Amino acid sequence: MNKPFFPFVEPTPNEIIELAQMLTPLDNDYSIHPIIDRFGSPSQPIYVDQSEVEINGIQYDKPLILPIVNGQLKLVQCAILQDGLLVSVFPDGLASGFAYYGKLDKDKPVIITYNLEAFFKIAQTGYAVVLVILHHLCNTNKTELKAFNFEQVQFVIQQLSIAGYQQLYMPVRPEYIQLESFQNLEKNTPLKLLNQYIEYEGATSLTELCKSDDIEEVQAFFDFSIELTQKNKSQWGELIPLVKAETIANSPYPIHALPSLAREAVMAIAEHVQAPIGMTAQCVIGAISHIAQAHVNAPHPFNAQGEPCGLYLLTEGQSGSRKSTSRNMADRAIIQHERKQYEQYRRDLEQWKSGQASLNKKDRETYCAENPPPNDPSTLYSDITLESIAGLYVDGILNNASIASDEAGQFFGGYTMKGDTRTQAIGGYAKLFDDGFVERTRSKSNLNGSGRAYDVRLTFNLQGQHEVLTDALKDPVLRGQGFLPRFILTIPENLAGTRLQDAIYQNKNANHDHRLVAYWTRCEYLLDNCPRPHTDQELHNGRYVIPMNEQAREIDLAFYNMFEKLQDKGNRYEYLQAFASRASQIARRLATIFAYFEGLQMIDEKTLKGACEIIQHSLNDWAKYADIEVKVESDAERLIKWITRKCIAQKTDRLTYSYVQTSCPRPMQKNKNLLEMIIHQLEDSHYIKVELVGKTRHVVINPLLLKI
Repeated sequence: MNKPFFPFVEPTPNEIIELAQMLTPLDNDYSIHPIIDRFGSPSQPIYVDQSEVEINGIQYDKPLILPIVNGQLKLVQCAILQDGLLVSVFPDGLASGFAYYGKLDKDKPVIITYNLEAFFKIAQTGYAVVLVILHHLCNTNKTELKAFNFEQVQFVIQQLSIAGYQQLYMPVRPEYIQLESFQNLEKNTPLKLLNQYIEYEGATSLTELCKSDDIEEVQAFFDFSIELTQKNKSQWGELIPLVKAETIANSPYPIHALPSLAREAVMAIAEHVQAPIGMTAQCVIGAISHIAQAHVNAPHPFNAQGEPCGLYLLTEGQSGSRKSTSRNMADRAIIQHERKQYEQYRRDLEQWKSGQASLNKKDRETYCAENPPPNDPSTLYSDITLESIAGLYVDGILNNASIASDEAGQFFGGYTMKGDTRTQAIGGYAKLFDDGFVERTRSKSNLNGSGRAYDVRLTFNLQGQHEVLTDALKDPVLRGQGFLPRFILTIPENLAGTRLQDAIYQNKNANHDHRLVAYWTRCEYLLDNCPRPHTDQELHNGRYVIPMNEQAREIDLAFYNMFEKLQDKGNRYEYLQAFASRASQIARRLATIFAYFEGLQMIDEKTLKGACEIIQHSLNDWAKYADIEVKVESDAERLIKWITRKCIAQKTDRLTYSYVQTSCPRPMQKNKNLLEMIIHQLEDSHYIKVELVGKTRHVVINPLLLKI
């Protein structure tokens, strides 16, 4: 490539590949390229940009270019690799697909890895190999996978699965094979883990999958491991989930659906705070909603003036899950903006007070009539009642506000939402959401009398512990009267026990992270400058509608029809009609704030599609409450976990039936009929077999569960 691939007009991924130099293993420059020198040769052609390239402040010198494709093998992005530097992905910064070598065949094995050295080594075997593009692929030191890395891995697995690839395998080192994060990959997807430590005919070996490994041994490892897995599958049958697929575990948050700048901020906050992606995404969306609702309206099918774009957000999070820190980092620009405005307000207030200090009573009354006191400019609230915020709206003090708190239990458990005023409050918040309207009804003797306020806006960003929220989320009044169905819900995974801090983490500084600096800078610009629309966009009380283009309107219609059908009897959202019926409306609102944040004049196909993905993810989380019952671990799950632990501890593949009867968890231990019923369920689901040896019955476990 004779010039940097970031000229004034950014090239497409196809143009980047065309401009790069393709090297084959026979070329002199192939083996001496720093990436090949360190990580080994894939024995495949590579693409190298022969220029110096600067991306996000990082200088890349003759980097290796990996094409990134989606599940249909269409080129969508390029990964820029240089030894010792973070991998850059162009465009968008986060990989929307994967790199691969070999021929991907839907009827043959596909090996998945997140390690560059293993990727190159496996490419030499003839097996098709897929690489998950993580930012630390080229790090000098090995980096442990974080929660958001596992989400990226699962995203790639799902892409391949949806495209029809079912023989998916991942080699995993023995010290990782029993980790819950890896087990969840195998449990929730078609992926099968291949233990790199194997025992065969009394001999054991560890396959490192590094460039120095003998290729014949690596080939033999995959041949044997895949054959063993397929043999176990044919002998035992496919493991059938013990609970409904959608309730096995949280699906990955659709991080790809966010605009690139917001997405990078979400990942950066998750990385620095060590919080779940879903939680940090909700915080960033809440901040954008707060900013956007003051300036734009969402498109409405029957109202040319649109509707409010403010969102109601709800996030579950256990104690210590970094809820406050995540929200404060996402809201930093807003908090600093509010602080500057408040300091000016204090100065104005002091000046107003001093202006009347020496006046007599009559002159003071005249002064106050001609010079009303300044109003507190605060718009972020953590604990405020509907009565109080309605008063601020009616009195003209507020037009836009957010209620943001990591103590959602205080909101749902407070007087307003528990007492006789609950129905009135629910109706009031619903009107604020739908129409931007609020009404205050007072007695005639009350100094602050009745009144109405139009075109006001409110964003909710509530976070709380599962135990505190459970009663509220199951409340038929809050669900049935439409209050909770207006919320975008996220139930992210609990990262407790995985948030270890190594030397690399301790040297990180969020204040200098270019991803966060860019996000905060954009927020500051929107808060301070309030960019005006083009002349063809009509203002409605200071706000303008961001319309959808033709492609987005088609997606909106398809999304609406899909969720309308899914509400029919016997379908997925039969018992979530109040939630599913609002899916397209909330998706349009979410797309509006995304478009405003990006500076788009119209909501395009990509923006609306991303918003729809997030709303669908929210509905999947709401579905966990469809039966108004908190999911608990089933007796079958408890029993198979207990059997697995005992077999691993005793280094055996079987337990006597009598031992299971007398030692298994309650209530099965005390209930013979219940135990037999669950044993039959585990047999039918291919987790165990009951074999008679002599006169003794044994419970034999499926070898896939042992991973010895």
